[in-house]
Amino acid sequence: MKRLMAMLLAAAMACSMTACSSSDGQKSTAEGENGEMVVRVGDFLGEPFLYPVKIANAKGFFEEEFGKDNITISIEYLGSGAVMTEALTAGELEMSFLGGQPAFSGISNGNGVKIISMATSSSTDPCLLVAADSDITDVSQLKGKNLAVGIGTDNHYQLVEMLALGGLTEDDINLYNLQGVEAYAALTSGEIDCMQSIAPNTYQFVENGDVRILASMDQTEGRNNQVLVVSPEFAEEHGDIVVRFLKVLQRAVDYYKENPEECKDILVDYVGDNVNRDLMDEYMDKYDCSLHLNAEDKAYLERQYNFLYEHDMLSGPVDLETIYDDSFLIEAFGTTEAH
Repeated sequence: MKRLMAMLLAAAMACSMTACSSSDGQKSTAEGENGEMVVRVGDFLGEPFLYPVKIANAKGFFEEEFGKDNITISIEYLGSGAVMTEALTAGELEMSFLGGQPAFSGISNGNGVKIISMATSSSTDPCLLVAADSDITDVSQLKGKNLAVGIGTDNHYQLVEMLALGGLTEDDINLYNLQGVEAYAALTSGEIDCMQSIAPNTYQFVENGDVRILASMDQTEGRNNQVLVVSPEFAEEHGDIVVRFLKVLQRAVDYYKENPEECKDILVDYVGDNVNRDLMDEYMDKYDCSLHLNAEDKAYLERQYNFLYEHDMLSGPVDLETIYDDSFLIEAFGTTEAH
């Protein structure tokens, strides 16, 4: 927890730094107290499976790579994809990890960010949970039932894919906009019949003994993923830093594979007391954090975009031909799939 407090303090200090303006007036970088360039990167604190950036930060990989050039990589834990999208639009972040929905939301609002790599992906998460003593044993039995999900999020689309397992659509159920512990409380009290859940919450909820898994993403062709985006100003002015950042992330991926137990201990310190170290083996290896941006990735993101746009969850259309830039992956690894 000491490491966590230090990280939060560093993030708070970074928010007070003076911004340096690019030629078009947008904030392209920040300047630290000692004159160093500060590259601000948005991340989700409570998600251990998005581990490369956390491991790289904890092990000092960013400092090793960039310190000699008076560059600081400041990891900003801003709480949600919506907040990070706003920060990108305001020029307060140079790069960020985002789910598909907030990434598309920002792009449709004209922030101009480019998706440069997948960051993490799982074909098993999220899951549908029901009460342990529920009579519901098949997704088809959810017809007419009350179900909780984060409406308008990536998980909302993933829910649609899981409902299809039982031949159902959104019109067949009653949706409630609840997530995490709030949805869990509603489920265990009988206010709803089913909830959608993601790791690490899923495994802790199941461990408690009062809920069970009804279905998971691995029964569909869907997946839960996050992407890495970069602001257009920073990409244009400091593409070399983006390439080096990707190489550091891949170094962290390799380190995790070689030292999984040490890394899981590090991640528990990072993400806080809500993560049970004993349960991490059940879900950590179900996430792929290798860096890639291939045709399969783009095809799935297109499906997700179509759902969001058709449900009026975006402010406008997005030109899918212009939102990707795989040149940084190619420069870093000679391919769009790092190994």
